[in-house]
Amino acid sequence: MSFDLIRVGNSAAQAHQKSLIVTGNNIANVHTPGYVRERTNYQEAPVGGGVSRVELERMLDKFTQRQYWVDTSRKGYTESFLDNAAKIDTMFGNADANPSAAISKFFDMMQDLNDDPASISMRQLLIGQGQTVVSQMADMGNYLQRQERQFNEQLELTVSEVNRLIVSVGEINEQLDLLPSNKASGDRNTLLNQRDEKIRELSEYMQISTLEDPNGRLRVNLSTGQALVLENGNYNVMTLKGDPDPDRPNLMAVVQAAGNDVMQGIDELKVGGKLGGMLAYRAEVLEPAQMQIGQLALGFADAVNNQQQLGMDLDNELGEPMFSFNGTMVQGSPASTNQGVNQRIEVRPQPGNMSSMVANNLEIEMLSANTYRVLPLTAAGQVVGNVADYPIHTVTPPSGGGEELGLNIDFVSGSFVAGDRFIVKPTKNAAENIQMAITRPEDIALSSPVRVEDNGYNQGQGNLELEGLSGTSNYFTANSLSANAPTEIRYLGFNGGQHDLEIELNDGTVLTHSTTDMSNLFGQIPALDPADYEVSLRGRPADGDVFSISYNTNAINDNSNGLEIAGLQREQLIRRNPESVSQANTMTLNEAYGRTVAEVGTKVSQARTADQVSSAILEQSQQFYDSVSGVSLDEEAANLIQYEQAYNAAARVISVAQQIFDTLLNAAR
Repeated sequence: MSFDLIRVGNSAAQAHQKSLIVTGNNIANVHTPGYVRERTNYQEAPVGGGVSRVELERMLDKFTQRQYWVDTSRKGYTESFLDNAAKIDTMFGNADANPSAAISKFFDMMQDLNDDPASISMRQLLIGQGQTVVSQMADMGNYLQRQERQFNEQLELTVSEVNRLIVSVGEINEQLDLLPSNKASGDRNTLLNQRDEKIRELSEYMQISTLEDPNGRLRVNLSTGQALVLENGNYNVMTLKGDPDPDRPNLMAVVQAAGNDVMQGIDELKVGGKLGGMLAYRAEVLEPAQMQIGQLALGFADAVNNQQQLGMDLDNELGEPMFSFNGTMVQGSPASTNQGVNQRIEVRPQPGNMSSMVANNLEIEMLSANTYRVLPLTAAGQVVGNVADYPIHTVTPPSGGGEELGLNIDFVSGSFVAGDRFIVKPTKNAAENIQMAITRPEDIALSSPVRVEDNGYNQGQGNLELEGLSGTSNYFTANSLSANAPTEIRYLGFNGGQHDLEIELNDGTVLTHSTTDMSNLFGQIPALDPADYEVSLRGRPADGDVFSISYNTNAINDNSNGLEIAGLQREQLIRRNPESVSQANTMTLNEAYGRTVAEVGTKVSQARTADQVSSAILEQSQQFYDSVSGVSLDEEAANLIQYEQAYNAAARVISVAQQIFDTLLNAAR
């Protein structure tokens, strides 16, 4: 009997000692990241009483753990997106760096100059404000470019950290095979804790799913389906590849296929976690902001240039461009899969047509060796609309089309094969590549180069009105009217329901014309097409009345072209999207900048709300997880007292059994 008591007491003491060790280990690891508290489970001996076995149990609810990982990923996404996007939002909210305000001030100063067009000092101030616009555009563009460089560096570091975690999980999975699944030993639990913590850290960076194998390993997959940690302990890592744009590295999975590394594309907008938040920020905030600011800069400068060149300066010369676009040429980035050789494509904004440009990346897709399409892309890299709706252009001669998007595309060299593709970003860095082209205040072309006058001897009540200029390439030569420019209109009379006119050209040629409508006369006469300037005959002219048109020499107080430049502020100069070039799909310069600010602000506001929600959800799921797996010092203290008392009692059983045994020995002597 005493031997039974000794065995029972000994097994109980060892079991309670094990429980004390486990409890002490829980207390020691209360602040250890990833530690899952343990509990001892006793099994009664089948014969003779006592404790036959003590098993260790990790207090883990796998469903709660997986939900914790999902919520960790969601929090990582919103936090990463918000942290990055808030920087852009802050920059746009800086009044000192607002290019739209600088543009508005430019037009305000143009209005002031129109009140005194001969003022040299006012002209100089306008040139200075033009330089301010250019500088603020460049500052904004440079800031966004710095953000891009910092993003790429951060992205590279993040991918390296992700790979480190993937490798760690794979290595721990292999180590688990070396430890038997012995429930009496806690050695395996330590590895499981380490692995689960690595997976939790990995879930911060991307949204993952896991699948447990019978041997205890966990297979880890991206939410998009790519395997990261495989069943056999192998793993696939992530990499970055700028194809076809080296400045925009794309996230790729490196998978093993027949012993070779194969790069597999990943849907970047579905990655989740910090990494997914970063990629979404690039696609939804950074890149659109870069392209929209570039589009705004090009649209403003080109519109002012167009109107400036329709005017005449103080030196009686036709206006020269106020802004230059040196550096705005971009090269098409070829895809690594292209079959052609020595390929070089140069793309330039088309002067006078930059209002057709869009704030999108473009793909040039070769349909044959000599034909191609230009396709605007969404943030996800998909073609906007239906591919078949975009026109087909030919490579030669001497260069291809692209006018529908405000571009000149030049296939400089190389051979091209159907299926070859190139990425083009004409607006991305345009804002920092625009400069002032004039420095002399006399070069501002405020006056119209054309003057219309009524002959002082006219008998009727008609007058000739200049409707405006559309160009200077047909009727002007060397700062004067060319030989084919119409310079005189003679009203011959009204016969048979029509007005009879004679139109004399600068070289003496006389054209006759009869019309029922005396508005926009030159557009009605094929011989005068294209008409650089247009006129209308108003009122009731008398037979024989003469109206003259001449080069507007010495018109220092004429502000007619200056008023046209000032009016650009209200014109729809910026294209909203690639869908069409209709008036409904355009906006003013202020509206264009307001769109950019509003879109970024909306994204940041939504991200801030989403981050608050994800924080609350993560806190709740962490509480659920900790309620099962976390260490509670109060609970462990109570367990410590309980196991201590049980251990002392077991020791007392051994002591009593020893006394009984000694008594029996003494009685037998």
